[in-house]
Amino acid sequence: MMKKKTALVLTLAMVFSLAPLSAYADTITEVGSSASHDVTATYRADSSGGAGGTVYSVDITWGDMAFTYTAEAGIWDPATHKTTDAESGVWTVDKKGGNTITVTNHSNTGVTAAFSYAAGAGFEGITGTFDNASLNLESAVGTTVEAAPKATASLSLNGALGSTTTDNTKIGTITVTLN
Repeated sequence: MMKKKTALVLTLAMVFSLAPLSAYADTITEVGSSASHDVTATYRADSSGGAGGTVYSVDITWGDMAFTYTAEAGIWDPATHKTTDAESGVWTVDKKGGNTITVTNHSNTGVTAAFSYAAGAGFEGITGTFDNASLNLESAVGTTVEAAPKATASLSLNGALGSTTTDNTKIGTITVTLN
């Protein structure tokens, strides 16, 4: 009797150990017949607070950033046969809107775009300033691509450009930084 009880306990243990495995079997007995089974799924919202996390996507559209410096007439130096640089002049943008930077936010979070200008080597006397030192742009969530939050900043230059500077010389660099 003891052997029968042990065999029964072992058999039941083996049967119950297989129970959690949800395996289904179908038998097809004819050519052309088929078997099918439902596929199920469960949706759970991300509990980390974000839909896949923060995604940054910001477009920057640059104007030509080409300027012309028009100086007052310099003074002729008969000893060197050269005109000395003028002490003052006027900066103008070569094309309308050519000094404008447009920032468009396609991110799922708000961003701040900060602008800086660094003079190139040999042009340290020229400074660049922006009408908006930084732009705060709202999240693009809930907007269409065409209506994404955007804003602009414009560069102005100050300082004198030497008369020996050739056309279209790089005099500095603009940097846009996201914060």
